[in-house]
Amino acid sequence: MRTPGEPRRAGLRWLWRLAPVAALFATMAVVLSLPFAAVALVMPAALGLLVVSLVGMFGGGHRPASFVVSGREFVAPARWWVPALATGWVVFASAQVGRILRPRRGGAWADRLYLEDVVFLGFLAVCLVLLVVLASRRRSVALRPEGVVRWAPTGRVVIPWEAVGQGRGVVVNHYLARWLHLAVVPGGARRRGLVPFIDELPLQELDVDGRFLADAIEFYVRHPERRAAIGSAEEHRRLFADLAEWYAANRPVAPPVG
Repeated sequence: MRTPGEPRRAGLRWLWRLAPVAALFATMAVVLSLPFAAVALVMPAALGLLVVSLVGMFGGGHRPASFVVSGREFVAPARWWVPALATGWVVFASAQVGRILRPRRGGAWADRLYLEDVVFLGFLAVCLVLLVVLASRRRSVALRPEGVVRWAPTGRVVIPWEAVGQGRGVVVNHYLARWLHLAVVPGGARRRGLVPFIDELPLQELDVDGRFLADAIEFYVRHPERRAAIGSAEEHRRLFADLAEWYAANRPVAPPVG
């Protein structure tokens, strides 16, 4: 059991980003080689993975009040359902492609594809490419010495600390608000690519306690002298201790962090 205040390690989290690619090749191999009775199991498996991922998306659950420390940043990583949902869609689309291309009964390959088959295959191929590319991109939020960085499937947003207002400017609600709104000055955020809602962080995607993330951002807005140390395990422990002391002094009703 992790001691309160101890940071998390990155470990092999990056392997989750390879899951859709592995699912693509595995599903195609199964659908094109195994008997139809075995292939029929692929679609229920894909649907089951999608259902479980959607339950994880809309469900609550405890999230740790700690970041992943990776050298020069504190990272709020993506939750497990983010790559799982993309993997489920990849399995579903791959099974459809294999269903059209697989050998007919008796082992003979289909020698003719109708126009609707070609159109459907083209559509599925485009969907698969987009799914694999977007699912393989980084999905997380990081606190860096220069500011807050958010990675989305189609781009990245950098919000310098100087652009974040001194007020809290955040809304954390378990049932309704699944985004953390930051009070960013107009034109303060730098966007690369297509990222909507540049002043909001997707709490439902992040494996971190929403209140802890909000208070950590506010802490570094108020304490610029501490920003240079962001990314070290020692600074993570100091941040946790300072926030715990702050909760005790200013929020006696709130439960302790961790």
